[in-house]
Amino acid sequence: MKATRDWFGDGLVDVAAKHENVVVVNCDLASATKTSKFKEAYPDRFFEVGIAEANGIGVAAGMAQDGFRPFVASFGHFLTGKFLEIFQSVGLNDSGVVLVGTHAGLAIGKDGPTQMGLRDLALMRTLHNVEVLQPADGVETRKMLEHVVSHDRPTYLRLCRQPQREVHDEDYRFQFGHPDVVRPGEDVVIFTMGGMVPVVLDAVDVLADTGLRPTVVNASSLPMDHEATNELLGAYRHVLVFEDHFVKGGLIDEVGRIVLDLDRHLRFHAWGVDDYGQAASPEELYERYELDATGVANRIRVATSAASADSDRGKDTQR
Repeated sequence: MKATRDWFGDGLVDVAAKHENVVVVNCDLASATKTSKFKEAYPDRFFEVGIAEANGIGVAAGMAQDGFRPFVASFGHFLTGKFLEIFQSVGLNDSGVVLVGTHAGLAIGKDGPTQMGLRDLALMRTLHNVEVLQPADGVETRKMLEHVVSHDRPTYLRLCRQPQREVHDEDYRFQFGHPDVVRPGEDVVIFTMGGMVPVVLDAVDVLADTGLRPTVVNASSLPMDHEATNELLGAYRHVLVFEDHFVKGGLIDEVGRIVLDLDRHLRFHAWGVDDYGQAASPEELYERYELDATGVANRIRVATSAASADSDRGKDTQR
């Protein structure tokens, strides 16, 4: 198993071999963001700006205006912390910059909330012309990179630190915005993304003996395609969302807005990080926020049990 930041480091070298306009603007974190491999392969296309994300964003925006496809890499928390520069230099100017935010979610562990990428989705979703991508595994990381270098739109690529197993095979075809069903089921549909995809799959396995068979959807690119998502939701009565991000502003809000626009009622439950984050080991943090397999399985069980009880009460009333 490898982290998606590792797959990114390998894949970036591969796409750069085919696209000479791909360059890297680094913020003194080449080892952590895995852009060091690019530096070794293409030293003349690697630009170090030091601990200066705001400067790096400006440099990259200028390069994009001159026809390059620059990747600016730093921790997601630090990079999106320069939101003013992203808004004005990248978003407002429609500059073809790829903002690469690593160390998404709680997995940075003991470094704590001052370095955790927990609010980055909320920020980047406000920019209407920015594509937001978060791969679930190595296969999807490579497919996403091929997509990213095929156009010049502003992009935010969100990557994880924790190792993740493959959930796709080599035949997987990435379609921007389309819900990717990684586990078909019935009655209940669960949306998640990135490092939470294998966790939710493990949680569903834990529930196998209960008879629950939720569908698991990898929502790896935002904004989601409303038509495709609406079509998917037509087969379900209950929607759950789990994300390694603040409960406000991220995937929960993305899916929630789509559910609200439907012409029928669906039950909706969602979980994420409900405070600023804490400092502890990754295992302790995911357990604390009930975002490990055990916690997610329990949340699914409780939510679906409550829904069944409400449904039974409704039948009694009708009788």
